[in-house]
Formats: sequence, structure tokens, C-alpha cells
Amino acid sequence: MAHKSYSWREEQTGLHELEFLETRRHWFTKPVLHDTGGTVNVLNLVEGREAIITSPTGQFEPFVVHYAETFIVPAAVGQYLIAPYGESEGAEIGTIKAYVR
Repeated sequence: MAHKSYSWREEQTGLHELEFLETRRHWFTKPVLHDTGGTVNVLNLVEGREAIITSPTGQFEPFVVHYAETFIVPAAVGQYLIAPYGESEGAEIGTIKAYVR
């Protein structure tokens, strides 16, 4: 399954439907809004040099991740934004996200 818009696309990865984890790849050039959906989100920057993660509601201080770094967004955060940052601004970057179904 895939979803997309003008500045992002999402790919469901190949985990079996009976697995309790869901994984998705996201490719984007502009900020993308995510929501934890009440479960912890574990992400890794798989393409691009840098990304910045921010909270639209001030749940946490913005932080920058670099290529191949993994970061965790607690379930209680709710909505958060991921955007290309620094040398990656204007370029396509990619993340992979894992969460409990």
C-alpha cells in the first residue's frame, strides 16, 4: 500500500500482517506531520543528511537527527513534524518508522 501527495509519499514495508509491528517508509521534501496514535514511534533517517523533529504543541524541544540515526517519539507526544534540515533542505529525505499496530 502507498500514499502520496505533492511533497511526500509513504510505502508500507513487507512485514507479515500477523506481526504486531507496522513499518512504513516516508519520503519527503517538505515538513510532514506524524501522529503517534497512542503508541511509541521508532524512526531512523535512511536518506538525507539531516532532519529536524519538532512538536507543534511544544511537547518537546526541537532536535536534529543525522543520516542513519535512530530516534524515539513517546506515545504521549501525539503529533510531531519531521522536516529536511541544513544541507538536506530542498532535497528529498527518507525515514522508516516502526510502531505497534
